[in-house]
Amino acid sequence: MSIENLTADSPVETDPSWHVISVEDALERIDSRASGISTAEAEERLKRYGTNELVDRGGKPAWKILWEQFTSVMVLILIAATFLSLILGKFLEAGAIGGIVLMFALLGFYQEYRAEKAIAALRQMTVPTVRVRRDGVTVSVPARQVVPGDVVHLDAGTVVPADLRLLEVVSLRIQEAALTGESEAVDKKTTPLAGEDLPVGDRINMAFSGTEVTYGRGVGLVIATGMATQLGRIADLLQGVTSEQTPLQARLDHVGKQLALLGVVVAGVVAILGALGGETWSNLVLTAISVAVAVIPEGLPAVVTFTLAVGAQRMLRRNALVRKLPAVETLGSVTTICSDKTGTLTQNKMTVSTLVLPDGTWTPGGDAPSSAALVALAAGALCNNAEIRHVDGEGIKTIGDPTETCLLEAAQAGGIDVVTLRSVMARIGELPFDSERKRMSTRHAPLAGQVPELAQLPQDLDLIFVKGAVDGLLTRATGVFADGAIRALDDAARAWVEDTNKDLASRGQRVLGLAVRLIPPGRTPADPETDLVLVGVVGIIDPPRPEVAAAVATCQGAGIRPVMITGDHPLTAQAIARELGIGRDGGVLTGVELDRLDAEEFDHASRTVNVFARVSPEHKLRLVDSLQRHGQIVAMTGDGVNDAPALKKSDIGVAMGITGTDVSKEASDMVLRDDNFATIIAAVEEGRVIYDNLRRFVSFAVAGNLGKIIVMVGWPIPFLLLPFDGTAAVALLPLQLLWLNLMTDGLLGLAMGKEPAESKVMRRPPHVPGGSLWTGGLGRRTVWIGLVIGFVALGIGFWYHETGNPAWQSMLFTTLAFLQIGQAFATRSHHDSLTTIGWRSNTLLLWIAALVLALQLAALYTPLGVFLRLEPLGAVDLMIAAATGVGLLVLIESVKAVDRRRGVGISIGRH
Repeated sequence: MSIENLTADSPVETDPSWHVISVEDALERIDSRASGISTAEAEERLKRYGTNELVDRGGKPAWKILWEQFTSVMVLILIAATFLSLILGKFLEAGAIGGIVLMFALLGFYQEYRAEKAIAALRQMTVPTVRVRRDGVTVSVPARQVVPGDVVHLDAGTVVPADLRLLEVVSLRIQEAALTGESEAVDKKTTPLAGEDLPVGDRINMAFSGTEVTYGRGVGLVIATGMATQLGRIADLLQGVTSEQTPLQARLDHVGKQLALLGVVVAGVVAILGALGGETWSNLVLTAISVAVAVIPEGLPAVVTFTLAVGAQRMLRRNALVRKLPAVETLGSVTTICSDKTGTLTQNKMTVSTLVLPDGTWTPGGDAPSSAALVALAAGALCNNAEIRHVDGEGIKTIGDPTETCLLEAAQAGGIDVVTLRSVMARIGELPFDSERKRMSTRHAPLAGQVPELAQLPQDLDLIFVKGAVDGLLTRATGVFADGAIRALDDAARAWVEDTNKDLASRGQRVLGLAVRLIPPGRTPADPETDLVLVGVVGIIDPPRPEVAAAVATCQGAGIRPVMITGDHPLTAQAIARELGIGRDGGVLTGVELDRLDAEEFDHASRTVNVFARVSPEHKLRLVDSLQRHGQIVAMTGDGVNDAPALKKSDIGVAMGITGTDVSKEASDMVLRDDNFATIIAAVEEGRVIYDNLRRFVSFAVAGNLGKIIVMVGWPIPFLLLPFDGTAAVALLPLQLLWLNLMTDGLLGLAMGKEPAESKVMRRPPHVPGGSLWTGGLGRRTVWIGLVIGFVALGIGFWYHETGNPAWQSMLFTTLAFLQIGQAFATRSHHDSLTTIGWRSNTLLLWIAALVLALQLAALYTPLGVFLRLEPLGAVDLMIAAATGVGLLVLIESVKAVDRRRGVGISIGRH
């Protein structure tokens, strides 16, 4: 599905111009009336447009997931080996190889089959019933039966059931954070707006499905239902996003293909050599099977799964819950973190940042407030409908509109007992907030000396406290409260108010003015909101989380680029980004500006601009897609419904566990249980450790398998020149190779997933996206270690065979096992010595090495040897085999010591 041309499948699609037309034109366009449509019309439209619910297009079927487990190149080679074994009558080998294939295929199927529940979570956001006007009367109908043309009633606390063009509003405010990222509830109105390309967050005469009414009431005309709503478009985006391979999966897939090609070539060489030596076809096929088993690291899937699971457990202890195991490693490769602002970088809690007074400023948490500040704080607490309640299990909390609750909390921070203040200053009148006036007023009885905070105001007059937009208050004010007295609003005072308003707004803060009017008791003026005295200007913002700035700095130090992508206002986004150190150039692009860019300009912006504001879900998705197309490994963080498509599209989606919606969590790869951006950085560190450990294991497994290939290829060569009796056609049988691979690649490989972090793991750049596993010197080391293993084992095998020892194959088998045990200990670090990292820093390896040793002895000296066709070895033979392992350990440690003196070694950083 094209990201640029997404449409909903519903016959009715959201026309982008609904917000620019009048109420009358909207009713006419959709053929409806203010009294609603008839029941008959509703039934006909329900048949035409379908039910008002989201459509689940379904994901990948189970059979396809299972089928894909058997189609990788390495698995196909093992399947071929299984069938060839059956043809040869080697039923034991066929059963063993087939069992391994089936076990790992089922494991992979289980991991992928965990179905995504994002669409189910979206469905749960719909409302069970809704009040609509039908046949001229108001009735309740199931939300799924709402149709375009219905007229819907909205009240505080209800969830909007469909996309609406608002017809009537009375102090209506709707919380749209989950859809747009706007942290503050939006004041709604009904008048047409200018600009057809307004972002969703600026269409204030519309109400959108899934958002919640927080204040007031209203009536709206349904203009889109189901998949045609903004919520439906997000569901459509979410279902249109395809899963991409993680960096680890891509690298391992590439390694698998390399090993498969190597296996085919080696098998061909061995077959040619055997044919030249007069081998029978059955021996040639048996040799080919053995080579296939020798090439494929059968333990790789198990080791990868175990290593990722260990990493996931460590992340959980650091409050990062991993939902999809490959995400553990992906974090270590992240080059860009695209973060939502609200609730992720910020606290998702409106807070008074500053109170500006004519004679100074006051900041919550700072010095004690002056007498003038106490007057302003009391005004904000009294002209306020928020409440202080005791909530079971949560203690004392402020309940109400976020702007009003933050004013109460500021008053409490200033030392005012709000409950006592309100009981003494009882409200005797009110003009509710109105989106047209943008003000609220409350009237209170004379003070009579009962309120110390207001002692500087006249005590025998009624007080009308007003809060609202500064520009609106300024036109109605005649004075300011400064230096403990009421002074005339002269040009200097007016300029101070205007400059303060402009300064706070430029810093991305919401600005509120606080004022008071004094009138004699019993008098009711025609317009009580005139002759006002300004007492203060309040700056309100959703502040950054205190730990995020340090996390951003760590992120940048690790070579990771942080990008803010939010639906919030550009000034607010810019202010928060500047405070956190994101995008120090100050540049910000809005969704409208992004729409005007061509493809090349858009891609350039995605790579150079660090703050994007007023963006839609499509913009977020396009930005992630653009970064990925240019080779970036992208982590996307978010908590809202609007973040879900981008969370799913990104290489790793990170949702907030506390404030996050169910939709964002189900679309994510990882959930932060503490909603702490800094936790992402801790998870990135764990991801890098995991990648380093997997890289060690792949090197260990490939070197060991290279040694086995050398044994299998090199074994028949001398017999081309010597008399051959057919007793040594194959160096090792398929079952013996399978056993060795599971002991070494499997069990020893598991222990490598427990290696602790290398030093300076977070002071190096991330791995290059798409980079090879082998760069940085790892490939060379892997090859020479493999050559040593192969030729040492081959030499001992020839020696025992030529001396007529019937246990030559057992000796070859045991030598390979001991060589890889020594290799495992030496591979724990590619640079530091074992004495530096400490033998006990990975106790799991010690225990597993002991287990492997015990199983190898069991294979030689118990009936298990009959199954593997092995002969018991003498004590001297066993000591010789063990000495080879110790010798390889000493050799690798010596090479590392030389490298350290020369200042070189394996690079595990950017390569």
